[in-house]
Amino acid sequence: MINLDLRQGILASLSDLEAGDLVLVGLSGGADSLSLLKCALHVGSERTISVGAVIIDHQLQAESANTSNRVAGIARELGADPVLVINVDVAKGPSSGGMEAAARNARRIAFNNVLTEHKAKAILLGHTLEDQGETVLLGLARGSGARSLSGMRAKEGIYRRPFLGITRQIVRDEVADLDVFEDPHNSDLKYSRVRVRNLVLPVMETQLGPGVTQALARSADLLRDDADALDALARFEITRVGDDVNLLGALPRAIRTRVIRQLAITNGCPINDLTRDHVLAVDALLTNWHGQGALNLPGAVSVERRHERLTFTKDK
Repeated sequence: MINLDLRQGILASLSDLEAGDLVLVGLSGGADSLSLLKCALHVGSERTISVGAVIIDHQLQAESANTSNRVAGIARELGADPVLVINVDVAKGPSSGGMEAAARNARRIAFNNVLTEHKAKAILLGHTLEDQGETVLLGLARGSGARSLSGMRAKEGIYRRPFLGITRQIVRDEVADLDVFEDPHNSDLKYSRVRVRNLVLPVMETQLGPGVTQALARSADLLRDDADALDALARFEITRVGDDVNLLGALPRAIRTRVIRQLAITNGCPINDLTRDHVLAVDALLTNWHGQGALNLPGAVSVERRHERLTFTKDK
C-alpha cells in the first residue's frame, strides 16, 4: 500500500487517461521523483496505465553518466517500462535565468521529443508543496506579477504534478527504504532556490510561525484564479480592439499590458524572451506617445505606431 494522499494525487493526475495509455515520470533519482515513480507504478497497475521513466542527463558533472545508469537500474527494478536515458547539452553563456533556466529549457525540449517519439500522454513531475512555496517566494523577490506568482499548475500542457499539494516529508517517507541520488546542485548555495529552501524559508517558519510554505502555496492558487480571469479578459479585448492605438490605450493597464504581450507573441516574439520592460516600452507607444520610432523586440520583431495602429513587423 502507498500513502493515501499520494495515491489520490496520482489518481487525480491520471483521471483523464484510458487503459493502455503511457505516461513517463521525469526521474532524477532523488527522493521526490523516485516516490512519484513508485506510486505511479502502483496506481498505474490498477488503472492498466503503462508507466515509464525518462532520465535527463545534463552532463554537467563528471559522474553524471554513471548516476543516470544507476537510477535507470532502480527504475527497471521498480517495474518501469520503458526506461529512457536522454543526454542533453545545456547552453553555456549568459542568459536571463542562468544555468538553472538553461538546464530547465534543455529538459523541456527533451521531454517534448521523447513524449512524441514514444506516444506518451503526459510527463509526470515530482514537485511538492515546498517547491510551490519556493517558486512563489522567488517570484516575490524578483517583483513578479500575478502570473509568475501563481506558481506551477498541477496540470499544465503535457506536464502533470501529482504531488504539488503534498508536503515533501510525506512524499519522501514513501521511499525511505530505497537508495536515492540527490543532485549536488540541490545543496549548492550559489543557486537562489537552494538558498530559499535551506536558509530563507526555515527562518520565516521560525520567526513567523509554522505554515508559511502552505500560505505561499495558497496565495499561488488565489493569484492563479485572478491571472486566469485577466488573461481571459485580455483575449476578449484583442478581438474587440485589434491594433487600434486609441482603443488599446483606453484599456485598464492590467488588461492592456496583457493584450500587448499577446500581440507581440502572436507576431513572432519568443514567449520566454519577452520581458516586462519590452511590454512597457510598447505600452509607452500608446500611453506616452511623443513620436517615438520603431522598437526592436526579441525574435527579430519590431513594433511601431503608424497611422493610429500598432504595427508589428518580423524580419525574414
